[in-house]
Amino acid sequence: MSRWVPTKKEKYGVAIYNYDARGEEELSLQIGDTVHILETHEDWYRGHRLRRKSKKGTFPACYIHLKEATVEGNGQKETVIPTELPLVQEVTTTLREWATIWRDLYVGDKREMFNSVRDMIYDLIEWRSQILSGTLPQDELTELKQRVTSKIDYGNKYLDLDLVVRDQDGNILDPETTSTVSLFRAHEAASKQIEDRIQEERSQKQNIDLSRQAKFASTPSFGLFVTLKNVVCKIGEDAEVLMSLYDPLDSKFVR
Repeated sequence: MSRWVPTKKEKYGVAIYNYDARGEEELSLQIGDTVHILETHEDWYRGHRLRRKSKKGTFPACYIHLKEATVEGNGQKETVIPTELPLVQEVTTTLREWATIWRDLYVGDKREMFNSVRDMIYDLIEWRSQILSGTLPQDELTELKQRVTSKIDYGNKYLDLDLVVRDQDGNILDPETTSTVSLFRAHEAASKQIEDRIQEERSQKQNIDLSRQAKFASTPSFGLFVTLKNVVCKIGEDAEVLMSLYDPLDSKFVR
């Protein structure tokens, strides 16, 4: 009789399908959930989600896309550390969080915010793919990282989420090795920079709206309702209907 066997190489993966648990011993998964795989048995895995380690269960192996990771410790103290770039992990986590809010905006019919979040999500997905491709020169990769971190910080501020404190290179500051004063100053500077950007975008939008209003005011337009009763033409021949406005007071056509 076969039994559960501790995994050796199959330690870390990402759910590529939703899975609804059919019993207490199984683990429900959503697309994008990262899992720590502890044991394997035939076509099943046993483990837990990285975001909720207390809940362990089984799930189909075919629902998981395996990824490389570094394993530290063993037994109950075993942990996995994904080998992906920290920025890629941050983008993935951010996309999951924003996707939930994006869905709520759609349900709440908040179209303006929905469209803004959609554009930011599309940008992050595209930039994440470029980083993972590994084909960018170092200077372009550095510039792209700056755009990614700026977009994440801007989006978190726009959605009233927690602000991530970073250094000048866009790396997340470690509170264990960074002084409280440095963390406060970095947080203050980031908040001011993002707030200035939000105000700038709002100002640009207001200027666009004002220019549109001024354009319509300077060129007034009118509506004209016309009912065409009858047109006579031969079947199979091209026909054109020409209309003109006629001013009876000046006895001339209006151009």
